[in-house]
Amino acid sequence: MKHIFVSVPYQLVEPNLKRILSMDIGIEIYLENNLLDTVTTDEVKELSRKLRDYGILCSLHAPYMDLSPGGQDQKIRALSVERLKKAVEIANIINAETIVCHPGYDRWHFDGNVELWFKNSLLSWTEVLKEKEGNTHVLVENVFEETPESLLELLNYFKGKLLFCFDTGHFNVFSKTSLEKWLTPMKKWIKEFHLHDNYGTEDDHMPLGIGNFPFRELRNFVKGLEEKEIIYVAEPHNESQAIESIKRIRDFLW
Repeated sequence: MKHIFVSVPYQLVEPNLKRILSMDIGIEIYLENNLLDTVTTDEVKELSRKLRDYGILCSLHAPYMDLSPGGQDQKIRALSVERLKKAVEIANIINAETIVCHPGYDRWHFDGNVELWFKNSLLSWTEVLKEKEGNTHVLVENVFEETPESLLELLNYFKGKLLFCFDTGHFNVFSKTSLEKWLTPMKKWIKEFHLHDNYGTEDDHMPLGIGNFPFRELRNFVKGLEEKEIIYVAEPHNESQAIESIKRIRDFLW
């Protein structure tokens, strides 16, 4: 089953509920870091009620700026875990399908020491996953990773308790290997795609087909996922491109 969502910052969700309903899509709610300190449980419960009344499916995108769940500094790692747990708590309340998180590895920051990142990541995600309730899935997303090995090691360790979101734009900018080598070993862990385009130099978040990401190759892979329930998220960075991004995802899938 295929679900099309569009990324919407938390503060823009409620004013746009009728508009979202008219487009017959779900939403991926982005939780900006500082929002965690201002939003209340009662506010989240009320938004959850409205989404349920409108029949709008949702997922969440966890905060990521400054966070390092695989970090060596234990105080920074502890704070990162605290923020991610708070985001998962919100996902539980709102009955989100998924919550997407950034795993925080890049070879420059960690001087290529994947094992250092991996060791600390196991501690962090074990704690974060304890916060999960109901049917919400916790996902990690490729960001700066040049190859899939680090994420694959993490996903294999958690054996389905942690799943994968593939981001086309991040792949196009940072990957040093082919799409096939990324996706084939990830197939059993994939739960979500972030679909946007660029020219391989900047993370532009353009609608599909404007840049040079190999969407034809991706379509062939997606055809093999028909038996799985997958979320496809349009991630425009400005409202003017949202409608076109959604339209192109529908064309891509159907």
